Formats: sequence, structure tokens, C-alpha cells
Amino acid sequence: MTKYHAILLAGAGALWIMPAGAQGAAPDAAQAGAPGTADTVPDAGQLDDIIVTAQRREQSLQQVPISVTTFNAASIAALSAETIGDLDTFTPGLTINDTSVTQPSFTIRGVQTDDFGIGTDPSVGIFVDNIYSGRSGSSLIFFNDIARVEVLKGPQGTLFGRNTSGGAISIITNKPSDTRSLSGTIQAGNYKKIRADATVNLPLTDTLYLRLNGVANYRDGYLRDALTGQRRERENNKSGRAALRWAPSDATDFVLAYDHDDTSKDGPFAIGISDAALSNDPRGPYANDVIDDKETRILNAVSFTATHSTGPLTFTSISSFKHFETHNREDEDGTADPTRYFDTENIERNSSAYQELRVGFDNDRLSAIAGASYFHERGRQTSAATLLSDSVDRLLGEVADFPVFTILNAFGGLPVFGQTFREDMNNRAANDSYALFGDATYKVTDRLSLTAGIRYTHDRKVFTWTNGGFSSPGLDAIVAPGGLYNAIIGVDAFPADAPISVGDFLRQDFIIGPNGLIFDVGALENVPFTRRETFKDVSPRFVIQYDLNDDTHLYASASRGYKAGGFNSTEINSFFAPENVWNFEGGFKSELLNRRVRFNASGYYFKYKNRQSISLEDTGGTLPQYITRSGDSEAYGIDLETQFVVSSDLTLGLTAGAIESKWVTRIEQGIDISGQPTGEPKFRGVASGHYKHEIGTGSIFADASYSYTTKQRINDATRFTDAAIAPFVDFSKLDRLRSARNIVNARIGWRSPGDQVSIAAYAENLLNKRYYRTLNTISADIFQTPYVRAERPGFYGVELGFRF
Repeated sequence: MTKYHAILLAGAGALWIMPAGAQGAAPDAAQAGAPGTADTVPDAGQLDDIIVTAQRREQSLQQVPISVTTFNAASIAALSAETIGDLDTFTPGLTINDTSVTQPSFTIRGVQTDDFGIGTDPSVGIFVDNIYSGRSGSSLIFFNDIARVEVLKGPQGTLFGRNTSGGAISIITNKPSDTRSLSGTIQAGNYKKIRADATVNLPLTDTLYLRLNGVANYRDGYLRDALTGQRRERENNKSGRAALRWAPSDATDFVLAYDHDDTSKDGPFAIGISDAALSNDPRGPYANDVIDDKETRILNAVSFTATHSTGPLTFTSISSFKHFETHNREDEDGTADPTRYFDTENIERNSSAYQELRVGFDNDRLSAIAGASYFHERGRQTSAATLLSDSVDRLLGEVADFPVFTILNAFGGLPVFGQTFREDMNNRAANDSYALFGDATYKVTDRLSLTAGIRYTHDRKVFTWTNGGFSSPGLDAIVAPGGLYNAIIGVDAFPADAPISVGDFLRQDFIIGPNGLIFDVGALENVPFTRRETFKDVSPRFVIQYDLNDDTHLYASASRGYKAGGFNSTEINSFFAPENVWNFEGGFKSELLNRRVRFNASGYYFKYKNRQSISLEDTGGTLPQYITRSGDSEAYGIDLETQFVVSSDLTLGLTAGAIESKWVTRIEQGIDISGQPTGEPKFRGVASGHYKHEIGTGSIFADASYSYTTKQRINDATRFTDAAIAPFVDFSKLDRLRSARNIVNARIGWRSPGDQVSIAAYAENLLNKRYYRTLNTISADIFQTPYVRAERPGFYGVELGFRF
């Protein structure tokens, strides 16, 4: 532990045990000790009322019959979270793998979105201001002027639509208001961290308001390449948002918004763990040699939301257009050995448009919404795989006993080493989705409510694969007389005096062939292949809710979720069926001791049919491919949440989730894993506390959060993969790959009177725990080079905030 860590921990501990002080003072209106803190100011010594829109209308969280975890702006700041990827550790039931910003994966209650191919849809829907983010490339946005984040667990198809069979994450931004204000923060931290954000709100007239905000972030890498000395995993991103709001009356509201993101960072670093790497210990030393290492994203989006209320009716129109381009090139061998070189690159361009029209009705007995939506998407994706001639030489030498480049260099003196050898699989997707939906809650009595909802979805998909063989500009430029090649192969295949490039020599069927080594599709090479599919679904929802009293609410629900079928991006003419799930849930939400204690609990059971999940499979090529396979699964579990106002200065919180998730039927890598775990850890618990104490010159505050997650569960498919790489991997050094996780975040600071100025010291992963994830074996068979990725180390720094 560094000196800085010790000081911060000691300071947080000192504030924790400090006397509570005046009991009559109200808790901080922006308290941030736990997920789901204030949206409204409570009475002294009471918990805040949390307002959410989980059912597409504003409600108290306690009255929503859904398991929801919420984070408001203060909660996000307390965790020093910069994206939703920083919230999962402190959200039971949520896991986000954000080692790649443009290719993240999301898991809720063990149900995972793990394929980034444009032929596949997510199981967890990401929504920004009620607008669907259809692709992973645009889903992991950097927080900028966020009002709150709502994590909805379980199927949300009736209210949120397609591809929310696992759940939904709803991000709500701040709207322009009639108050002139300027606010921002400046951060400086370890690894040369510099981050600045600013927000200005300008009332242009009595009814027209403008809100502008932006963020710029830079951090040096926390890994160091042992051979080059370069820092890796560097961050560099800039994003901004402009929103114009016209509110001609209390009943009518229009918001036009524009979002921009420019991310340029290192590609994910592969830490080699085999005997072929610099070290088989993930702690290092390590090195990568990927060419043009980068991960970039340019995103532009515009949206228009119109709302009008008349009597009990509220009409809403949401229109949006989004375009993004991403590149992610990353090392796939975890070494700096050119004879084992292998990298992949995902290149994607995507445009989407979304339109939703809905009407809401609300009176003393009935709350209802009905509407229609349309989603249109056009996408292009290139999955590129690059070898060096050195690694092709090793491959052909081991597989065919024909190290062709060694022979060309030895007998012809040709400079064939160090040349790239690339193959592309190109995809185009044209997707259209139409939906009709309705949801109504009727109060049978003052205490008993019944809810019924339904959504009809019609998905139409057109998908095209095109593979064009291999390309190697360097080898195409190296020329030798045909007689040299004839002498090497022992056949007069070329005119002896004709100049023949090395590339053309390799394209002969008796050498490598025109189709290459990785995406060899035979007669379909260079032939666009298109497949069309249509999917239809009806997803209902039923809820019964009973209020024992004003502070205790019971509920039970049954809901169906749906995710469209699709296509494997790297397997021509592949297809997998839609997945659907029935989720049954019951629980209660309560507030006790005059709202000093909040205790919520729920239990659930769900069963999936045709659940889609990727698997690294042998598809007949030289390298295995990530393929989406289907299987049936089931799970049951519980979620718990409690908060306790100890005093007007101190609030404590505890959330927990436990799950038992298994495959009912599933074959992976040819292994039957039916009845075995899907991989989700059994338990996660989060303890948190927020302290604020008024002093003569303002207030001091402290936040601390501790997260514990049990070890990852494995099945026979995982054991098979482990056994295959065991001859060249020392698993005793991978003790922190699938182990239990212990993470502490902390923050301590001071605010001036009126909260105009604040200064804070913060730490993420305060104890600097080093964990690893994503054991990747894509190059293990041919090069014996599996690798892992490192989770983030301890980050700490200081933050200056201002608000005028």
C-alpha cells in the first residue's frame, strides 16, 4: 500500500468514527453512500425518495415492482465512475467486461451479451434518454452530465422493447432548465491522469434553454511493455453534448440534443501466460508486438423528444439518428515473437434511426401507456486477421512440414520475412424492427393493483458475407523467376523465365491456395452470400402488487423476454434461432422506522429457450472462430437491498445478490455441459457508507464502498480448454484469474458553504488488488500462446469541483 493509500484510508476511517453532531440537520441532498440515493430532499434523518422511470413514467422506486439498482450523479461521483463499466463491481447481478471500449460485453443475472458481430443482437439493452443503442460499439459511453443510471434486472421487453431478455440499463441525462449555471470538475491522478468536464446551462428566453457540456480525459498506461518500455492501456477520449429545450407551456416540452464522442486509445493488451511469452506469470514481464495498435471510435448522434400533456393524457415522440465508426486492433498471441504473430481487427461502420410514438394515461385508478416503435439499422463490419510471414512459416512448417518462407529465403535469397499476411471477412447488415406495445396498471382497491402488458415485435434481417482471400502487399511486390519456384516444388508449374510474385506463388492450390488459411470458404470465395430472415414475437407481462401499508409493498410478476435470431459473422450461411425467456419474480419493498431504514428483497426464477452465447469453435479453418451457439438454461436467485440512516450525518447501505445458473441443454466444443454452471459467480455483496458533517467553513464528507464477488464457476467445456493448454501454462500462477474479488473505492473531501467549491481525494480499487479476466485461447492450438487481460489497478487522485 502506498503512502497516499494509507493517508486516504486513515482519513476515511477518522470521518467514519467522528461524532454525528447535530441530529436536526438534514442529510446531504446529494448523498452518495450507496446506489440509489437522493432525487428528492427528505425530512431530517430520513432516507431520500428515489424517483425512476423504469416503467416509462416517473415513480418512486419503492412503488416499482421491478428489481432496480439506481445511481444518481452523486452516487456516480462517489465511485469515481466514468462509464457504466465502472458501476458493475458495485451492482449485484451486473457484470461488464469493458477491457475493450468498442466491444464490451454486458451480463445481468448471468445472461450475457458477449458477441460483437453485427449479425447478433445484445441480450442486455442499453438506452440513453429512452433511445436504444443497438450495437456494443456505441453502448459504452463516457458519463457526461448524467442525472442517473437505472439497472433493470430481468426481461424488460414489454416496456423497453427488443433485445432486453436479460435486462436493461437506462441512462438519463440532465435536461436544460430555466436556471443559469456553470459547473465542472478537474481531476489529476496517478498514471498522469488528467480529466476535465464542464457544463453550462443558459436560459435564452423565458421558454428556451440551452445546455452545453463536454469532457476531456487522458491517462497514461498502467502496463509497461518490457521490450519497448512503452506504457500500454493508455486512455484518450473527448465527448460533448448540446441540448436545446423549448417549453412553451407547462404541458408542452421539446428537447433537441446532439452527442459526440471521439475515443482514441490503445487496443486491449494481451498478457501472455505460456512458455512462449516473456514470462508465464501474468504479473510480468510481458510484451506485445501488434502493428498499429489502436482502438478508436467516432460517434455522432442527434435526437428529438417532444412531450405534450392534456388532461390525463401525455403524448410522447422520440426520434433519433446515430452513426459511429470503430476500429479495434489487438494482439492475439501475447508475445513479441514474430514467428507466433497474430492480431485481429474489428472495423465497423453503423448507422441507425429510431422512432417511438406513445401515449400515456394516468388518473386515480389507471396508469397506462400504449405506443409503436420502429428501429432501422445499416451496418458494415470487417473482421480482419493478420499474421506475419514469419508466423505463417511456423504454421506451415508444423502442420505441413513445408516452411515455405524459410525455403524461399534460403534458396532464393528473397526478403520474405516480416511481411503481413491478412484475411478479411466482410459483413453487411440491414435490419428493421417494428413493435406495438401497451402496459396498464389498474388499482382494484387502494391497496391492490394489477398490471398487464404486451408487446408485438416484427424483426426483418438481411445479412451478407463476403470473403476475398488473403492480401499481402509486401509479398506481392517481391518477384522471382518461375524457375526458382519450380525448383522448390519439383514441378514445372511456371514459365521458367516469367517474373512471378511470391504472393501469386502462395495462391497456387498446392501451396496455400487463393482462399488463404483462416477464412477458407471454398467455392464461395469472393462471392457475396446473402441470407434473409424474419422473426415475430409476442411478449406479455403480468404483475400483482399489494400494499400492506404506505411503507410496505408486495409484488409478484411473470414476464417474457425476446431476442431476435441472427447470423455468425465469420461463418457463411450460419443461423441461430431467436431466444426467449420466462421470468417469474416476487418480492417486497419496505421502509421502516419513519423512513430511517429501507429493506427490499426479491426472489426470481427464469428459464431460457435457445439462449445465445458465443463459443470458440473449430470451423474447419486453421484458427478457431467465435461462434454463437444456442442452448437452454435456467436460474434462480435473490436480490437484497437495505439502507439505514444512522444519524443525520451517516447513512449505511448493503446490497447483495445470489444466483444459481445452469445450462439445461448445451453442447460447447463438442462437450455436453447440460446441467452444469453457465459461469456466473454465485454471490456478490456491496457494503457502502456516506458521511457528511457540517463545520464552520462548509462541510466535510466521506464515501466508502466495498464489493465482494465469489469465484467464477466453470464447467466441463472450460475444464477441457484448461487441459488443452496445461502442457505450456502454469495454472498455479493464474490464482487471480477466476478467484473471488475484493474491491474498495473511497472518497473524502470538503465542500464550501452553498456547495460552490469542493475538493476531494479519491481512490478506485484502494487496496490495489490485481485481478485478471478473459482467458483467450484463439491462438493456443497453432502457436501455444493463450493470454489473459489485466483488470485495472488502483487509481487515485484529487478532484476540484465548482458550481455557480
